[in-house]
Order: sequence, then structure tokens, then C-alpha cells
Amino acid sequence: MLKEEPLTKNGEHPCSSPIFVVGVLRSGTSLLYALLNQHPQVALMYECDVWDFPEAFCGIRFKRDWLQRQEFYNQALSRHRLTFGGSLRGLEGVRAPEDLYRVFSEAKDKSLFGEKSPFYCAHLRRLVRRYPGCRFILLWRDPIEIYRSVVRAGRKERFFRRRGILSRLIFYREQMIQQTARLERAGVPLCHVTYADLTGDTEETCRRICRFLGIEFDEKMLDLASADLSAVFPGPEHNHLRSGRIVRRQFADEMEMEDLDPAALKRLQRFGARWRRLQSQWLGNQTDTAAESEPSVLERLSCKIAGVFFQSMDGGKRALFEFLPLAWLRTYRQTKKWFLEQRAELPADRRSLGEQFRAHWVTILASAVVLAFVACLDIITGPDFTLLPFYLIPCAALTLIVNQRWGTLAVATAMVIWSIIQVHQNPNLNLEHWRMLLWDAGMRFVVLEVIVLLLNRVRVQAEPAGESA
Repeated sequence: MLKEEPLTKNGEHPCSSPIFVVGVLRSGTSLLYALLNQHPQVALMYECDVWDFPEAFCGIRFKRDWLQRQEFYNQALSRHRLTFGGSLRGLEGVRAPEDLYRVFSEAKDKSLFGEKSPFYCAHLRRLVRRYPGCRFILLWRDPIEIYRSVVRAGRKERFFRRRGILSRLIFYREQMIQQTARLERAGVPLCHVTYADLTGDTEETCRRICRFLGIEFDEKMLDLASADLSAVFPGPEHNHLRSGRIVRRQFADEMEMEDLDPAALKRLQRFGARWRRLQSQWLGNQTDTAAESEPSVLERLSCKIAGVFFQSMDGGKRALFEFLPLAWLRTYRQTKKWFLEQRAELPADRRSLGEQFRAHWVTILASAVVLAFVACLDIITGPDFTLLPFYLIPCAALTLIVNQRWGTLAVATAMVIWSIIQVHQNPNLNLEHWRMLLWDAGMRFVVLEVIVLLLNRVRVQAEPAGESA
């Protein structure tokens, strides 16, 4: 369904409210964004996600340093070349997101502004309340294709392997359909585009969008090779976009099919039947609505609960990025990057325990001897002396020379030995007080394991390139 509006004399649309390009993750919104921004009059920002934020806190948020925090959250300002070196110079007049949209479009000398974001699927009505004259370009893609694209992207990008990604996809598609139907009834300007039309008949699709926006079609919109993709995130999930070819991605590879969860595919097929029926009823789409198996009420309810839960978790995390001290957030991000995003693993770490033992049996036996010596010394000195740092010696040696797995095994062994010694030596700590014993052992394990993790990072970073230990 497409609502066309007339051009003004100068070819510009009289509305000064933003334009939003919205579609579920991996539905082709990045491709549509790149094509639209090729037009001489269109300047959309790429996934600032300013409005993907708990609505209850927005009143407080924009009275604070939200621009600086927006940059910290997803580099929205530097990606769009609005800031350099962390300075907000030139953005002093920006008080709200619409100011940011206008500053970006003015820098490009273009008249139409707005944003592209897949996370606005559940915020369509909210955006209309904020911008009564805004317009939406909604992109629709087959849910099975979306899921396959998500699985493919998840092989290289952790974001698409997050827990609950399928529940998020279903929740956002449900919200997008339901809120779109309400906007349609309210007369909000909407332009519906399918991924198949966008890739199969790009020129006609772009012409229809231009008529919707009230601007003349420009041939530059068909030249993806020269599109400015500097604001697009640099991850491998956008390599196909950077190829410069407007081609519908195919998923005929057998290995890709094997990676897909059959239960997830069947669930999406059921929801796909429901969505086709709803779109036919609410949006007037002419689709085949033959009798198909749809999800039960219980399945829809469970998916909705899961979707609300994950959306609330994402919203809570987003709120923390807005209100916690930036020093805390920087420390958190650096720690996460150091420990989680960079897998501390060398080729030799993928060997079995038996293979690793045969390769490092001297180190392992020597560490066992040192651990036995420290245990004997602990028995001799009695409970009044602590030898905890000495228990670290074999753990550190195994971590630095072998790997983290053997270091952790040494830590666990050391804690078991220490607990046994304490039970026999300390009259105030025995098996009757097993909770206290377990707590103490656990706290010591945490301390030593943190040191093992740090030493393992040292081992990985110090490993010469190309050497497999």
C-alpha cells in the first residue's frame, strides 16, 4: 500500500518532520538506507537509535549530557562525521534528536532528514506522538529469510548470537504489524516496501518511494557502488552491502540449511502464516491467505512474554548507559572487550587434555610436586599461617606455560587440598560448618581464578604470531 503526495513547486515536500526507515533486523534496511541517501535531497542517519530507549526516562535524559553518551554508546556522532576527536564543537545548538537530524542534513545540503533503524519496530506509535507529521518507509521481508540471514551473520558477529534472538525477531515483527495497522487507520503517511521488490525491481521501487516522499526520482539511487557507507557499522554482516551489487541474497547452501534450528523454522512458518493473514486484514495486502497452521494462543503468549522480557533487558541496559557515571561505563566496556570479545585461545588450546598432557607433562608433573610441597608446608606451619600466595605458584606456571584450562584445574585442586587441611587443623572449621567451609573455598577460588584469567591474557598476547605453542 502506497500513499502518494504531490510535489511542491521547487520539488520539495512541505513537511519538515523526519522520515523513518524501519524494518526487522536483517530485512534489508541498510540497503534501502544506502539507496535513499544517494538522492540529492535525502540525508538519513544510520542507526543512531536515539529513540530505542525507555520512554519513562526521556524527560530526564535530554536535560543531561545525552549527546556525549550517545557517542559513547554507538559512535553515532563520529560515524556521521559530526564530531572529531571527541569534541562536540558545532553541536552546541543540538537539544533534541530532531536538531541532530537537521544538523546532519544541513551539513549534506539536503532538505529531507530522518533516521534508519530496525529497533524502531516497537516504537512507531511513540515516534508519531513525538513527530505528528513524520513519515515511515516500512520494509518487509520473509521471516524465514530473515532468520537465515541472522544465523549467517551470527557466525562472525556476537550480536546476532545473543540469547533470545528468535524471540526478539518474532516480538518486533508482531509489534511492527500491530502498530502499523493502527497508524494506517490514523492516516499516518506510510510506504510499504518488500525486500523482493527492492532487490528485484529496484528502479520502480525507488520511483514509488520518491513519489511517496514528494521528490523527483534520481538515477543516482541505483548506483550502490558509489554510496556513502561511512556511517554503517564495519562488521562483516555488511560485506554484501559493500560489494556494490543490488542482488537478493540466496540461501541454497546445504551447510547453511543444516545450521538452522528445525524447531525455529517451524515456529517461524506458523507465525509467518499469522502475519500474512494479519497484513491482509489490517493493511490490505493482497497475499495468499489459504488455510495454514498458525501458532496457538499459548505459543503467542509465551513468545510475547519472552519478547517483552528481552526488550526490557535491552531497555534497562540502554538506560544504564545513559545514567551511570561514564568512568564506570568505560571500565565496563574495556573489561568486556578484553575478556569476552577477544577470545583468549591459541591453536594449541584446541587439543584434547591427553594431547596437552603429552606435550607438557614435565610442567604438569613439576607443578603437581610444587603443589604437594606447599600442602605439606601448610600442614607443618599449622592454621596460624596462611600460604595462599604459594598455592598460586603451580596455578600460574600451568596457565603461562600450558593454558587457562590447566590453570583452572590447578586452582580447583589447590582449593580442595586447602579445605581438607583446614578441616583437620582448625577446630572451629569442620564438616559441621560445611557452609562456611564452602564459602571460604569459593572466595579463594575466585581470587586465584581472576589471577589465572589475567595471566592467560598475558600468555596469549605474548605468544609470537603464527606459533601454536
